[in-house]
Order: sequence, then C-alpha cells, then structure tokens
Amino acid sequence: MTRLELDLAQAAVAGALAHAAQREAPSAVAVVDLGGNLLAFAADPDAILAARDLAVAKAYTSLSLRAESGALDSSVQPGGPFYGLNTALSGRPLVTFAGGRPLTDETGNVIGAVGVSGGTLDDDTQISAAAVSAFEDARSQQAARERLDD
Repeated sequence: MTRLELDLAQAAVAGALAHAAQREAPSAVAVVDLGGNLLAFAADPDAILAARDLAVAKAYTSLSLRAESGALDSSVQPGGPFYGLNTALSGRPLVTFAGGRPLTDETGNVIGAVGVSGGTLDDDTQISAAAVSAFEDARSQQAARERLDD
C-alpha cells in the first residue's frame, strides 16, 4: 500500500471514537493523507469546538514531522533548540502537544496521520494510540482478504 485508503482512515476514526467513549472523553478525530489533506473526520457531539481544529492540526503536525505530535513539545519552548517552530509556518500551525500519530504502511512508510483532541493530554495520547491500532487491524484484515483473492 502506498497511499492511505478511505476505509482504513475511517477504521482509525471509529477505533478512536470507541476508545474515547470508554474513557468518557468527548473527542474529535481527524485523519490526513500523505499530502496533509483531510481524509476522514468525526467528532463526538459533546467535544469542545476547539477540539475539531486541534485534531486536524495535530494530524498535520504528526505527518509533517513524521513523529508523534508531542515529540518536540519541550524543544519548541523558550530556550529549546526548536524554539518558535510551532509558530514559524503561516497558514497551517504545528501543534506540538500529544494526540497526533503517523500512520504507516506495512513496510513502515508514513502514508498519513491521525490527530485526536478533546480530552486531557493523556486521553489524547491513549485515544490516538487506539486509532493507530484500529488502523493497523483494518490494514491487516485488508491484506489477508487480498491474499485470499489471489
């Protein structure tokens, strides 16, 4: 797989929202493709309004950095080696706190990213991990079906 498919992006969103409900953390979940374009999105009706934009920004950040969105948080603070990076780009902000994770193909290449916002940073971390797990499960099931079809 070289590109992120809609059904896999939707599986990540569904997995994240299910985990968010278990944690009682009304959340927004966004998945972006390799070009940073929004591919799938859903939000709990009780998620705060800001969570929607933050979820998209966290996904974009994770994709841009090819890492978890919180990986550089301490580095962008005053005195850090990347101070100001989070505000350096016009148009699309980098959000350097937890909740964004890259999505990879079976060979480890980044093909998109997921962003979660709405709970505590621990909630967003755990919910985004659930999104990646749901994505990987769906990707494995898809690969198994394709092998059967061959």
